[in-house]
Amino acid sequence: MLEPCSAEDSSFEADCIVADLLGCTNSALRLYSEKEIETATAEKAMDFAQRRLLHEPLQYILGKWEFYGREFYVGEGVLIPRPETELLIDSAISELKGKTQPVCYDLCSGSGCIGITVSKEIPDSRVFMLEKSEKAFGFLEKNVAHNGAANCKPVIGDIFEESPFEEKADIILSNPPYICSDVIPTLQPEVHKEPQMALDGGENGLVFYERIAKGWIKALKPDGIIAVEIGDEQGESVSALFRKSFSDVRVIKDFSGNDRVVVAKNIFNCRNWSI
Repeated sequence: MLEPCSAEDSSFEADCIVADLLGCTNSALRLYSEKEIETATAEKAMDFAQRRLLHEPLQYILGKWEFYGREFYVGEGVLIPRPETELLIDSAISELKGKTQPVCYDLCSGSGCIGITVSKEIPDSRVFMLEKSEKAFGFLEKNVAHNGAANCKPVIGDIFEESPFEEKADIILSNPPYICSDVIPTLQPEVHKEPQMALDGGENGLVFYERIAKGWIKALKPDGIIAVEIGDEQGESVSALFRKSFSDVRVIKDFSGNDRVVVAKNIFNCRNWSI
């Protein structure tokens, strides 16, 4: 039934819907008889399927999604966590290895999946999370509580303004909007259900990276690091921005061989930019 909107993943999505209604995992569905599944899910599953056929994202329908082995609430107004972003977490953990009580900023925090995950993977860290959207901020606060992330501090604010954080950061992480404005109309119908402000990176897709490179460098400790998620073909352009202020800039590719994360460290000149 879901083939028109999700041909390749229709079976997986159907299993996700049924498992959610039964309160079990996808793999546990085999423990239920066909009659038990039909009795428990028939009416509600049909409602979910109809919503999916209207291109509402599956994650919004379920109201939650897994990221790095943890559950995050999502819904209209917040970007859906994606598996590619887990590479940013891996990079952060690697860079912070050996540091005691590291301070982390999560800019454009959205659902909080990045900052919360870092806080749980590095328990002695202190994570400050910045999000502009009030709708997304509601999910951010809910996910902090849901995941017991007591070492996270969500703050509503704009990265184009001065940092509201008093402590300087060991690492600044961000998955900012990076899609070129003129590309957004060509995206899948499901993506159009997500907040445009979490997608639109301006005319060249680099507006937020420029701001992070220029305006947030002074919020780093002397040996601080910036790691950002990027679009498939943005490795060279984003790296060029950070090379103006960092001596060590590298691009990390994902499992598909696409540019995915830029890591910048070893500041050698922080006076080239006007804040």
